[in-house]
Amino acid sequence: MKREITLALLAALALATAVSFAPITPAAATQQIDPTHFSSQITNTYLPLSLVGPKLFIGEETDDEGEAVETRLESRLLPETTVVAGVTVAILEERAYEDGELVEVALDYFAQDANGDVYYFGEAVDNYVDGVLENHDGQWLAGEGDNEPGLFMPAAPRAGVTLTLEYAPGIAEDMAIVLTLGEPVNVPAGKYTNCLKTREFTPLEPDIEEFKYYCPGVGMVKEEGDGAILELVSIRRNGSAPPAEVDDEAGDDEKGTTIQPPATGDGGLR
Repeated sequence: MKREITLALLAALALATAVSFAPITPAAATQQIDPTHFSSQITNTYLPLSLVGPKLFIGEETDDEGEAVETRLESRLLPETTVVAGVTVAILEERAYEDGELVEVALDYFAQDANGDVYYFGEAVDNYVDGVLENHDGQWLAGEGDNEPGLFMPAAPRAGVTLTLEYAPGIAEDMAIVLTLGEPVNVPAGKYTNCLKTREFTPLEPDIEEFKYYCPGVGMVKEEGDGAILELVSIRRNGSAPPAEVDDEAGDDEKGTTIQPPATGDGGLR
């Protein structure tokens, strides 16, 4: 009996030791999210999604055959919101074209905490080939499995800080290093100063990196890397006036509608 008690105690101690030193898993961290600390109004200086209207980017990249491809990105904040991991999030719709043909439609989910930090809660993705919906590769939602919201843009970024933009193991693991905060940028939409420059990379594709530029009151205005470049061509006014050329004829959309995001295993956009 004493031997059985001793073995039981040893087993209990071993279990306690294992629990004490076990790392906190992403799933456990998700349970600590307090939805009341987040807002779907995104007003971060470097990512003011709720304060600017639709943006148009034009660029160029090289395909697998070495041929130049004209790229186009249409980005706009939708009037609807949705709920991801218990948090009401804003929805940024981005439509990507190559040589005039639609290749991807993504709904990116963002929320801002009380400190002004902007978190990325995942995305719904439709990928097209020759005008036909092909798959939903790259789609993920925070709170599903080990997926975690990523810190996309701090309220007070500092040079040298590394950010985990996405945390969906095996699907999306983008990270970024803040390089500078005083970068001048000249794009077709205008000249900007005091911009934040990042270097983005992912362990899933270690040979690829991108450099992105985020400017105060405007958000992203340029990205380049891996033989590609994408630049802001136009931006419409919505609440605040960025220091670039804008279209004053654009009106505000109605706010307040809520839509349901697709489960990552059930397909993409509807």
